[in-house]
Amino acid sequence: MSITPCLFGKWSEDNNSIVRKWKEFEKRRQPNRDLNKQCYTELLRLQKKIQGLPAAAEQLCLEVTVSYNALLFSLSFSKSNETQDNLTHSLVRALEAVGARGACSDPATLWQHVLKALGGTEFVPWIEKLLLIQWTIWLSESHLEGTLHLLQQIHSTNKTSSAGDLLAEIRHLTFSVQEDASLLVAVAAKDLKDLLLICTFISKGVELMKEENYAEALLAFQEASILPSPRAALAHVHTLTGLSFTKLGRPQSALQCYRKALEVDFSCHRALYQSSLVYRQLGNSHAEIEALLLLHSAVLLRSERDSSRPPPPLISLDRLLGSEKMASISQTPSPLLILHTLAHRCVHSDRNSEAAEFYLDLLACLQSDARPCVSTSDDLPFPRIPVVYLEAAFAMLKAQRSWDVLAICDEVIAKTADLVPERLLLEPCDRLGHTTMNLESDPVGDKLDCVLWSGAAYFLQGHAHLQLKDTKEALSSFTRAINQLVKVFVKQEDWTVHTPGEAADHKNKVRTLEVLKGQTLGGRGLCFAERGQLKEALRDFQLSLQSSPGGRNTQMWLVEILWRLDRKEEAAAVWKQTSSSSDSVTLVDLPLYLQAWKEDAMHLDHSSLNKKLEDFTCSCDVKTQT
Repeated sequence: MSITPCLFGKWSEDNNSIVRKWKEFEKRRQPNRDLNKQCYTELLRLQKKIQGLPAAAEQLCLEVTVSYNALLFSLSFSKSNETQDNLTHSLVRALEAVGARGACSDPATLWQHVLKALGGTEFVPWIEKLLLIQWTIWLSESHLEGTLHLLQQIHSTNKTSSAGDLLAEIRHLTFSVQEDASLLVAVAAKDLKDLLLICTFISKGVELMKEENYAEALLAFQEASILPSPRAALAHVHTLTGLSFTKLGRPQSALQCYRKALEVDFSCHRALYQSSLVYRQLGNSHAEIEALLLLHSAVLLRSERDSSRPPPPLISLDRLLGSEKMASISQTPSPLLILHTLAHRCVHSDRNSEAAEFYLDLLACLQSDARPCVSTSDDLPFPRIPVVYLEAAFAMLKAQRSWDVLAICDEVIAKTADLVPERLLLEPCDRLGHTTMNLESDPVGDKLDCVLWSGAAYFLQGHAHLQLKDTKEALSSFTRAINQLVKVFVKQEDWTVHTPGEAADHKNKVRTLEVLKGQTLGGRGLCFAERGQLKEALRDFQLSLQSSPGGRNTQMWLVEILWRLDRKEEAAAVWKQTSSSSDSVTLVDLPLYLQAWKEDAMHLDHSSLNKKLEDFTCSCDVKTQT
């Protein structure tokens, strides 16, 4: 039983009318997802009408075209298993239309029957449209083995050789991609095939990168770059090529690829972000900061336009490549994280006034009711909020904005006041013969964090008061910081961590606590020295060096105080020891507000003291010789 010419004409016009309506909408680029849904519903309804009749060869071209269009929309609105079921049903109908049998639930086996039954017939161009849909489904599921098997079957049908490699199969792929002007399609088969080709190269290249086979991945991306493709896909290829060059230790080649990506599509934010990372690797802080500035502006501009952006195409890159898989290779941070990175890098580059302004913008975003989402990705984590506040306070200190320091630190102190314990005992626990810190429970780790944050806030306030020449308030702030820090008691300090992870992180926190305590004692010693309380200053400088050994300025202040107390032999001994040693490196990943401090506020002009000690040492040597 075949379709009458009247029904054939009506259903053909129905198909064309739906496609025209959608294409007009696509041409205007107006956001209207409801129209997409409406077109999908109408195509499903038309497909059911056609499939309500027995399958026949005379109607196969119309039925496959309608199914192809419905499946294209289905990729946006349905789960992949629903789309696969619809495709399977269409393939079974195609077999029935030519009198073949192929009721099989396995797509690979079913395709084997379809290509064997219809290969070499007039229906090949229409069946290949459905094959493109199958390719799309498997590619979006990262089912590259299924794609390889499918393409091998095509080559076997076309009597061409097969190398058993996915990219080799693609290179030899021949599609007729013929179109019938009387039956319109939402996406031309040639356009879909070109997109699938480049996305398959990308997907295979990403798979090779995950296997750390960067040389082979580079070849795949370079081959993909010469294929016809949309601008967004080509920009993506250039970015991934740059990533491969970076992994292979060729940063300049990587930068050239990122530049190409931006020339093709300036909205390729991944390329801008990766450029900033390469500039950091090369030590070019100016170029890194400029790249981050551009990235931040571009991401904010995109966020403002998101509400008016047109919906993505029926077959998008994210759908084919999988946004999660691509993000694992190359992510773009959130606007908030970009702003934090920008501020952080400005501090490290001594662009203090810019860093202060960026941190103020960041704090304003965090306090805003409509603040952007804070990234929680493991690869691109956003710092804890108190840490951001302390970094901001440190940036203000570097920019000589003392009153801002005091205000920001007051926020941290107020928020942690009820969370700081009266006493926190940290003791080792034995596990399989290893000594580790007993900080496995989150509450203990959180309490230690609160002690660190509160102590650091008072510490920064102390230096802000020193900037204001108010040694009395500075002395008070440093004392409060010490009172917070000594609430933590480490029962055994000579402990080691044999496994990475959480225990190592806790070890780092305890080391940070000791460094912060040492710097705070040094700050208070400076206050005592300025106030003429030399014995108290001597005590604090000695305790500072015990907690955090190796600080050159602290050592020189100790020499200065000993000299002033007329303990010249001791001063000379410490001076000789200091002169013969270099600053010791603290083997701990310090937070920014301690790491970049470098004892600037405690700097002492050594020239006069050095001259006195040289003369004193020479005179002692002469007396000894005589």
